[in-house]
Amino acid sequence: MPLAGVTALQVLNKYKGSLQGKTVFIPAGLSGTGVAACQLAKNVFHVGKVITTVSTSKIAKVPELLGEGVVDQIIDYTKENPRDVIPHRSVDLIFDTTGQAMEFLSLLVPSTGLVVSISTQPSAKTLQASSVMQRPDNPRIPMVGRIFLDSADMVRRLRAWRWNVGYLYWFLDPNGNDLDKLTEYIDQGKLKPVVGAQVHLKDIDKVREACALVYKGKGGLGKTVIQVA
Repeated sequence: MPLAGVTALQVLNKYKGSLQGKTVFIPAGLSGTGVAACQLAKNVFHVGKVITTVSTSKIAKVPELLGEGVVDQIIDYTKENPRDVIPHRSVDLIFDTTGQAMEFLSLLVPSTGLVVSISTQPSAKTLQASSVMQRPDNPRIPMVGRIFLDSADMVRRLRAWRWNVGYLYWFLDPNGNDLDKLTEYIDQGKLKPVVGAQVHLKDIDKVREACALVYKGKGGLGKTVIQVA
């Protein structure tokens, strides 16, 4: 919960202005990050309409796991394309948890709409400044890598610009204040963890299955817990 929750909190805070009464689209609402993002959007940021996507078998689990009224519109992505269901120019913020940011640009409100992705690729500058690169050996991104990352990021920004909306990639920023806020929200009942799978480290086959499910990115629910004692 700490990593996913803090990431979700920071992404929702990237929107300029208040999200109260706004419309937010969070694909994969029962993923590890999606679970936290949906709850925070509705219960903390008071978003007017939360939209998410899940597969057919998970539709009934959304209100069961996240709470009644947290998600206002559930789209079965195996049967419908969100672009055909959500009115264009109606979404204020898209929290891209699946790497599909560029597919949904037409859904955003022009001028103020924003898509924040945690699943595409960062620019070289963003990656270099991230906590991932803050190590004693002071690693640097090679020139070829910088060119590739910056070029890909520029293409995404240009595509967003053509739709008159904003785009940015977000890396988790380890932050004690945000973690304290998260703890407070949990204590207040505004945020609850969802554990989809719980396996013991001794059961190697189960651990492999759980890790494969996480790597695949589909089929799981919430966070996966591996017991070590």
